[in-house]
Amino acid sequence: MEEKVTVLMPSYNPGEYLRNAVESVFNQTYHGWKMVIVDDASSDDSLSSIQDYLSDPRITLIKNKHNLGQSKTQNAGLAYINTEFTIMLDSDDWFFRDTLEILVNEAENVSEDVGLICGKKMVVIEDNHGEVLYKMIDVKGRSYDDPYEFLLANFIPYPRFYRTSALKRVGGWPTDDPYEGRYLEDRRMDVLLIEHYRILWIDKMLYNYRKHINNVTVNKKAVLNEMIKWNIHYALKKWGNKFEPHFALNKSGWVELTSLTPI
Repeated sequence: MEEKVTVLMPSYNPGEYLRNAVESVFNQTYHGWKMVIVDDASSDDSLSSIQDYLSDPRITLIKNKHNLGQSKTQNAGLAYINTEFTIMLDSDDWFFRDTLEILVNEAENVSEDVGLICGKKMVVIEDNHGEVLYKMIDVKGRSYDDPYEFLLANFIPYPRFYRTSALKRVGGWPTDDPYEGRYLEDRRMDVLLIEHYRILWIDKMLYNYRKHINNVTVNKKAVLNEMIKWNIHYALKKWGNKFEPHFALNKSGWVELTSLTPI
């Protein structure tokens, strides 16, 4: 079977979660995949947990000599990808068994102006011992073709199933922010893509998102809130400086765009 999609997995100290993530790819009902794992100079022994999988010819392992952060790490992996589609899998998350089959079938039946396909996700909340506290289905979503509507929705696509040519057209994940691409790389890519492509949401369960004590989103809220604002200002300037953004904190303490005022 000709491979249609590459699973791109940046990995930094994921511990025991890494094997679960990799296994979820091997357990897919769709078999036409490749996987690129980029270890961002991890200091744990997580790679040892997947040694039995690394001999599979569909897997490419890249090891950064120094810790580079999300965007640079993902760009290192993108350079090795030659399949039509690319899907991100965080090293502490996992797919449903039919995730790739659903997404590849959908992607083959949409026009080339769709740069990103996403859907519903299961959020799994764990305590600091790895025990599941509760699960919830995140069903919020819709498709977008207007950049400003997308910004105002404060929508974060999961999973992130990209047209590889779209990723390469916009130059990969940007690193020109104050943190050189270490944070919010997914939202930074969103604003690059929505300028040229549509974002398609489908009503399917596709991704398991784990929230635990070591999540960057748990430990770096102040930095991430700063970057949310920075990214929106960046997008608005890139799109012609037509609007002034207004922000507020939601009930969970995250910055959201509330309105855009014409300049």
